[in-house]
Amino acid sequence: MGDATADAGSTGPLDRGSLQRFRAEVIGQKNLPTIPAVLARVLGLVEREDSSTRDLVDLIEHDQALTGKMLRLANSAFFGQSRRVATIPRAVMLLGFSTVRNLALGVKVWDTIAPSIPSERLRALWSHAVMVAVGSKVLTAKLCAGDPDEAFTAGLLHDVGRLILGARFKDAYWTAGAEPVRSIVDVEQAAFGVQHAEVGGWLLEAWGLPLSIVEAARLHHAAPDRSGITALVAATNRLVAATDVAERRLRPEAADALAREAARGVTPELWDVVIAALAEDGALDMLGRVEA
Repeated sequence: MGDATADAGSTGPLDRGSLQRFRAEVIGQKNLPTIPAVLARVLGLVEREDSSTRDLVDLIEHDQALTGKMLRLANSAFFGQSRRVATIPRAVMLLGFSTVRNLALGVKVWDTIAPSIPSERLRALWSHAVMVAVGSKVLTAKLCAGDPDEAFTAGLLHDVGRLILGARFKDAYWTAGAEPVRSIVDVEQAAFGVQHAEVGGWLLEAWGLPLSIVEAARLHHAAPDRSGITALVAATNRLVAATDVAERRLRPEAADALAREAARGVTPELWDVVIAALAEDGALDMLGRVEA
């Protein structure tokens, strides 16, 4: 504990020994939120092929906070329900078992790590995560590149490493991340000796999440030579950063980002479809309040 405290308060990058201790902390959840019982049960439903709707409904309904957040998600404009979704069984009926299960997984992981993050930082990170989640789901569905619900969860969780680093290094992390010139991963590597994509991969793998979700977190700042959800989450992360969703327009840097993704089928026309989904009236506002 003494070493961990000293490392957290340091101003330079972690040395090799400190980095190994930090990785062991993350994998063992020492000084980090341990995996809660509800999240463990959600993961069990993800892993089991014989999971039932009753199992999922019972799990969510026994967690009041999760129930409220799930119903807000189900009633967001993004999910396109013309009638109000008032109960979890109805949410499962309208959205489907897989969608509700994966939403519960994503929300519960955030719930577990988020309490130690300053509220203004949390809002910004959550808003970005939601946009990447929505964009990843749309691209995956349009390109038939995998399970859109799994892509949504992967997008929602791609930046959890930032929550872990923020919880660990506190103000030093947020101050370092405010640098406008270099990329966040370069800043993190220089300041702490590790970057958030790697740290997020450590945690999600230790918690036993599906491989596609682990890899999406680990590789979302890389340019993986692969197809599927991992590549599309990375593409969406880059393109969301180059898009002004409120104005429904691309920033100048988006041209280079789109050129990089053309080989994966992410054309300007397809990204316009994503922007339309992101900008749909009230959708992001409703999703963006899910952590409250």
